Amino acid sequence: MQQVIECGNSYRGVEKTFDLYKELFTQETPSFSSIRKWLGRIGFFELARKKETRDDWIFIVDLTVELGTEKGLVILGVSQQKLEEEILPLRRGLQHQDVQILALEIMRSTRGELIQEKLTEVSLKCGCPRQIIADHGSDIQKGIKLYQQNHPDVIYTYDVTHAMALLLKHELHSSDKYQSFIQQCSQCRKQLQQTELSFLSPPSQRSQCRYFNLEKLVNWALYLLNSPLDILRDLIPNTEPDILYSKLKEKFTWLAAYQDSLINWKQMVQITRFVETQIKLCGLNQETFSIIQQHLTTLVNYPEEFAQKILSYLTQELSFIQPGQTLLATTDVLESLFGKYKQFSSRSPFKQIGQMFLSICLSTMNLTTTLVKEALETVRFLDVEDWAAQVFGQSMLSKRRILFSVSTGDTEIA
Repeated sequence: MQQVIECGNSYRGVEKTFDLYKELFTQETPSFSSIRKWLGRIGFFELARKKETRDDWIFIVDLTVELGTEKGLVILGVSQQKLEEEILPLRRGLQHQDVQILALEIMRSTRGELIQEKLTEVSLKCGCPRQIIADHGSDIQKGIKLYQQNHPDVIYTYDVTHAMALLLKHELHSSDKYQSFIQQCSQCRKQLQQTELSFLSPPSQRSQCRYFNLEKLVNWALYLLNSPLDILRDLIPNTEPDILYSKLKEKFTWLAAYQDSLINWKQMVQITRFVETQIKLCGLNQETFSIIQQHLTTLVNYPEEFAQKILSYLTQELSFIQPGQTLLATTDVLESLFGKYKQFSSRSPFKQIGQMFLSICLSTMNLTTTLVKEALETVRFLDVEDWAAQVFGQSMLSKRRILFSVSTGDTEIA
């Protein structure tokens, strides 16, 4: 099971790995279907397990989507006590096993009223949170604000990663210079991909959330502009220098027009990364704000208007915090769990939210012999199948198999 969760192996891959070393084991090699069932049972055990009731929970909330109309709502929990005693003193971010799955819901509609209902359900089971961290997605934001009407002491914190990406988006989305730059990058990548210069191609641009990935694109352009020609010549030894220089000039001359803008964009990215690092390692408090403010004053020719927007974001979030209080301000641990889940779901014939969604629960568990034994003695695979049928209904793959297996006339099915 650790091969699947920690190493990312497929079920069949794990079966074949054990088959390679079958001479070292007295037991028979487990089949891939048995491994899948074990993981489903243990994941469902963690999801259904009664969580501790506390008054210092921090909820981390977000939605994920795949094919179809369903969205997956996940609510993670970490206690304020654990944050202050184990996380912040070590100056590290939250890891998967630091958090607990408080809710994992499949929703056909994510209206704010429904998000509020789910938050209320979790609160009745586990206790009212001190803080909720999320992005500013319209449905989640509305749901949390409706929840706050009944629980006015709960602090709603805007995730710093999304906040910084949104500030960059507002700054660059309306910039004709930047839009021209990314179009040129896309065109350059297509021109180089089947040539000896393919290793110099710009990084691929994400179709969504591209402002999270801005740093790679800007760094690529600056590194290329500052790369010595001698190094490039050594990396392509089978091409005559004159021909190589001609090709480089043909493919990359356009970059020179963006040199000054690239320096400005890089500084903006560096400012956001500094802010994110400070808040993620030290938490959100007045001291962090002072460190960031002081850092900005040391910069030369920095984008003042952009920096002021960052300080405004921090001032807004700090206005909800009591003096001397430190809060969490990032949903990175949940984004990481989503990323891990999507590595598994990408192997499915259809990228539809299904039973594999339980892998999010498994990633937060510390798998021990005692825990695995308890889970397998408590949960049957029939329980998992009943839950999946109730929550997900009939899968796309099942519907497709039924449709395309129907015989027509006297045609026999192979």
